[in-house]
Amino acid sequence: MTLSEPIPAELLARCHRNYVESLWQYIRSIPGAVRREVPGGTMIRCDLPSSIANVLLLFDHVPGPEERIDDARSYYGSKLPWRVLTSGPASEEVKRLVTQRGMRPIPDEPGMLLDPLPAPPSPPSSLTVRPVEDPSTFRDFGEVWCDAFRIPHWVVPVALPRVPPDDVERGAQNRFFVGYADGRPVACSTATVTEGVAGTASVGTVRAVRGKGYGTAVTWRAIESGRALGARSAYLAATSMGYPVYGRMGFRRVADYPGWELAFGFLRMLGVLRTMRRMTREHPPSARK
Repeated sequence: MTLSEPIPAELLARCHRNYVESLWQYIRSIPGAVRREVPGGTMIRCDLPSSIANVLLLFDHVPGPEERIDDARSYYGSKLPWRVLTSGPASEEVKRLVTQRGMRPIPDEPGMLLDPLPAPPSPPSSLTVRPVEDPSTFRDFGEVWCDAFRIPHWVVPVALPRVPPDDVERGAQNRFFVGYADGRPVACSTATVTEGVAGTASVGTVRAVRGKGYGTAVTWRAIESGRALGARSAYLAATSMGYPVYGRMGFRRVADYPGWELAFGFLRMLGVLRTMRRMTREHPPSARK
């Protein structure tokens, strides 16, 4: 997989910012969520002991990457799993520094851009896609989300307690969708729109019905919701499974996001699991949009 032709620097910068905002929109509802801007990047932290939710993002020009990484080590401490994601010319230097500090590589998720937005194809006739607008559709979203990404259901009340409301302060608009086949929830997707970019994420399909085009259909629905909110481009970070699907949709690879995480041993991971279970008891499901 190689990068496509370069895109305007201003558009790539907006895509990077959308990527950061999309992550923050998920994490900001988790207990203890805080965000700290640093030269060349952003640090996001919360009480959830997962490297998915505790992340240092370093994009493009990163002044003093060694200082940024050492600051992050103090910021997250020794009890929180955390990760580093980077992009741009500082990536090799960041790789050297984090490897020296005992962090291990995680699979790359290349950034893919769809610009301009084409007219979407018709979804499969067997699929109906609905926006998440009430507790019932949110529960259906959580059911698909857990199955598609192998997430334990008991994590949902803490990791995703509700659909993130629009963030007026940061100019982010959030939309969630569920696809139904034969009355059953089978696919999901989300969109976070900032600066004319629809950041698409959480595209998943229940494992038992994959290969029917449902994931593609809910991706188009997320993109169309972004268009309705003024987006002119769509952007996402692709997994190895999703990469060829998005390529067929017209997305092109415009960025790389190599990453590393703090490796936890078995005993420490047991402590992490105990903490997560305690958090679910302290934050049970309530009335959620």
